[in-house]
Amino acid sequence: MTAADVDCLSHDTPPALTARGVRVRLGGHEILHGVDLDSHPGEAVAIMGGNGSGKSTLVRSLVGAIPTTAGDITVFGEPRTRLTSRRIGYVPQRASAGGGVSATAREVVTSGLLGVGALRTPRDAKARALAALDDLGVADLADRDVTALSGGQQQRVLIARALVRDPDLLILDEPMAGVDVPSQEALAAALTKRRDAGAAIIVVLHELGALAPLVHHAVVLEQGCVTHIGAPPRALGVHALPGHDHDHAHPDVPEPVASTFAWEVRQ
Repeated sequence: MTAADVDCLSHDTPPALTARGVRVRLGGHEILHGVDLDSHPGEAVAIMGGNGSGKSTLVRSLVGAIPTTAGDITVFGEPRTRLTSRRIGYVPQRASAGGGVSATAREVVTSGLLGVGALRTPRDAKARALAALDDLGVADLADRDVTALSGGQQQRVLIARALVRDPDLLILDEPMAGVDVPSQEALAAALTKRRDAGAAIIVVLHELGALAPLVHHAVVLEQGCVTHIGAPPRALGVHALPGHDHDHAHPDVPEPVASTFAWEVRQ
């Protein structure tokens, strides 16, 4: 299945990112097998699938963190280069906000203003960093050392760093993983604000959760192949799988089951 096969996803604006036939080989094994993807301004696309389906490999290839072995990736109609990458904000999976270095939340966010052709931060860097932190509801943490922050707070700081440049395309890898409910709600509100302002968003998710109202459509991967493009599927979870025996206690907040993933596609 390709992006072009989905008639219901018609657009009047050129895509922010287009991937066609993307293949990635790592360690002698092909991880992605000809993946297609379109991302348009003002929309959010969820990349979904079970563990090992190739979700993170796909987004890392989109931002140039790992090389592709075949296929084409264009950003705003141009081949991806260091210059087009300036229009992208990227939040990797499970990264430490400080990268092991002592720094305040404001310093981490300000570092997002550095990049190609920008050896110094602009004069309004402090104000922009504080505004980005405020968008995520953590402006009060600006002068705190990020190593002392919780996982959810660090995740908000990382997303603020990606947002501080007002990117036209925002790519996030599992931003809700291990994040508490208040942080999830803050992230959802901030991303919705950027989407409504015209930014394109690509987000890797295991389940939609708090981002369900944000997402326009989903691309579902299984073993490196696209198996669904269209309405976001609903995760059924382990208890909906055939043959599941209810012979154990179910806690009020169950532990996530990393090895099992089931889908029901909404028609």
